[in-house]
Amino acid sequence: LIEWPPSPWRLLRALIACGFTSQGWSESSQGCSEVPPVARRLIDKLAAVLPSYRLPAASAAHSRHFMPVGALAKGREQTTLVFDTWATVGDGELLIHWPCQLDAEEAELFGKLVVALGYLGRSESWVEAQLTDEVPAEWNAVPCQEGEHRGPGWEQVSLMAAIPEGSYQNWLD
Repeated sequence: LIEWPPSPWRLLRALIACGFTSQGWSESSQGCSEVPPVARRLIDKLAAVLPSYRLPAASAAHSRHFMPVGALAKGREQTTLVFDTWATVGDGELLIHWPCQLDAEEAELFGKLVVALGYLGRSESWVEAQLTDEVPAEWNAVPCQEGEHRGPGWEQVSLMAAIPEGSYQNWLD
């Protein structure tokens, strides 16, 4: 199924991956990620809030292909039918807004990560991204708090999101 809009969790995961592929972040010899403090602050701030979206008109598309499963049946390689789905936006643009304040260092890193973003974690999720000061008159997909119902004309879509660092630490403890 298409994840539309892309979940906050998928967006953060893609930004972190860009840090490793474009900013020289690495893993230490102990297997721990050595993410710079500014990156940690940036991701913590973005994870602490839910973004709003300005969704363009989109249509669903898919490709079908047969993928080998690594087994033989009657002397032939077995395959399974795979559907790769995506949202086609044509010339439209998806705008995403995280309602948080970034300092200059965080904003600079955010800009570098966004420009390096080429996909959102699925092979068919190709993107071109940039930071913008453009603010649409209306966000047409906004977070909804648990138990909140916006009424007629709204469709509620569940998306996976990170939890704020403090909540995560409480869960770990």
